[in-house]
Amino acid sequence: MKPSYFLATLACALLSGCATTKPSPIDELSLQEGLQRVDSKVADAVYRRPEARMSTYSKVLLRPIEVQFAKNWDPSKDGSALYRMNEPDREKIKSELADLFAETFKKELEKGNYPLVTAAAPDVVEIQAAIVNLYITAPDVSMDVAGRSRVYTSDAGQMTLIMQLHDSVTGQLLVRAYDHRSGGTDMWQWTNSVTNTAEARRIIATWATALRKAWDAARADGVNPVPQPGQTSALVNK
Repeated sequence: MKPSYFLATLACALLSGCATTKPSPIDELSLQEGLQRVDSKVADAVYRRPEARMSTYSKVLLRPIEVQFAKNWDPSKDGSALYRMNEPDREKIKSELADLFAETFKKELEKGNYPLVTAAAPDVVEIQAAIVNLYITAPDVSMDVAGRSRVYTSDAGQMTLIMQLHDSVTGQLLVRAYDHRSGGTDMWQWTNSVTNTAEARRIIATWATALRKAWDAARADGVNPVPQPGQTSALVNK
């Protein structure tokens, strides 16, 4: 089973179709695996292995991103032709979101001189990530009616990230993070594939920037990307 699919399966099992919970869905499993929870201002939950040192890594092996829709997401349930989607529409959305994630993370990480590589090495950290509970408020579809209709909503939808950082050589889990985000500005706006993509890019950029800044701090200080238990993360506010 490829890593990203395993992670997505794990994420869905943890979340069980829920948006967010407190405590977080990753708490029990992370503690069982010897990880410790740390305070974070950018993610709903972050766990780290106590001895993990991100300062020893300088490159990234980004595994393919798995994307899964929310169990209750059914654009056609109201019977409207506007929301009647074919399977290719769903697969296109998932594929484009996965590509957007990879593109955004690559661009942001390269700002910190963390190039993406294709092979494991002692200085390479492996990133496995899955976007689950994807819920798009007003998706564009392949039917002609979509081109003649406008939908106004107060948000573009929501999605949840489960991300893990591993040592690329040993496979040891270093960090696990969970974060749920909703798109939109709380103002009514015309929602379509363009605005949905913009919101998705904004959310993904927030995740990528947080990782890059934490990594920068870790390398500057020679310490972990996240604080010791009981300390507060210096990451940007959520």
